[in-house]
Formats: sequence, C-alpha cells, structure tokens
Amino acid sequence: MKPSPLEQALTNELNDIDSDEEHEIKEYLKELDALKEVSPLEAKILELKDESKPVE
Repeated sequence: MKPSPLEQALTNELNDIDSDEEHEIKEYLKELDALKEVSPLEAKILELKDESKPVE
C-alpha cells in the first residue's frame, strides 16, 4: 500500500510523487504554517466571566 502524500511529506519520501500529490502536500504545509504556535507574548488573553453562578 502506497503512503498518502501527507505521510510522504512527513517522512521525506518525496521521490515518487506526482504533481497532484505535490499540490496536496503544499496545501497541507500551508495549513500547518497557519497553525504555528503563538508565543505567550503575542497571545491575547480574554477574561471570561461566569455570569451563570448567583452571587452570594
């Protein structure tokens, strides 16, 4: 069974991919780049207030 284009990209087995698979890999990589971890200094903190609890 031939590995998926993503598996090939992750394991650097890119010798026998066709242009459609290469395009698919580029899309995967674009999505991964969009999900890169944000450093704590760049992160915005949103304070959530729990209004469902009654105040005693």
